[in-house]
Amino acid sequence: MSETSHQAVHHLYAKSLVIGIIAGIGGGLVSLGGGTLVIPMLMGWMKMTPVAARGTAMAVSLFTASMGAFMYGKSNMLDLPVAVWVAIPSLVVAPLAAKWSENWPATRLKRGFGLAVILGGLLVMFRDEAGISLHINGQWQIPFLLMVGLFEGLVAGVIGISGGPVLAPLFVLGMGMPQQLAQGCSLAARLPAVGTGTWENWKLGNIQMRWIPGLALGGMAGAWAGSRTALWLPEHGLRVLFAVLLITLGGHYLTTSTHHIRHS
Repeated sequence: MSETSHQAVHHLYAKSLVIGIIAGIGGGLVSLGGGTLVIPMLMGWMKMTPVAARGTAMAVSLFTASMGAFMYGKSNMLDLPVAVWVAIPSLVVAPLAAKWSENWPATRLKRGFGLAVILGGLLVMFRDEAGISLHINGQWQIPFLLMVGLFEGLVAGVIGISGGPVLAPLFVLGMGMPQQLAQGCSLAARLPAVGTGTWENWKLGNIQMRWIPGLALGGMAGAWAGSRTALWLPEHGLRVLFAVLLITLGGHYLTTSTHHIRHS
């Protein structure tokens, strides 16, 4: 291999590290997987095909979500039973929903999702002022969590994104969780689906394994830093930051011309 080729490879490894850090910070700080940013960067910086970018991003999210869930759990900001009850229906529904929705109008669906995400962001931001908090507990908690998992699985399968934009707002609004606890539960709840998705993409050859070390290392470092920052921030400040990013994400889905390409 020539010196020029060596330099090109080294540049790509450096880029993979940066992309991983961005994905990790997004997951750790605000429980958003970063697919909207990471997949275009994998395609633009790393010259991956859309299929390879989605599969590789899914694999990276396994590292970032694991590190984020560990950090939140270490600070007692993770309710494991909540995460398990949500993960069970999501794990079953997501692949079924992906098959059912294969020929659905992607643009209309994603615009509808964008509106829902913007509404969720506004409700999270003004939860206290509007007095919106159901505080579901007791005998209704498990049915509620199963419904949350069902909804998250549908969104993941149809829209093709991670659970952060869906799970954390429902935990905050439906169960009155503080933002940090909601994000910890959100990261843990998505791990089983991310794990199976990574396995399927690996079997199909959709993961660019040569770049995984840099992406994973950057992702775990970013998730560590992002989680530490989120746990340090005041609850209300973190909730407002999360809501602003949620509204921005919703605006992206509303305004971007969408092709039938799913983001992980």
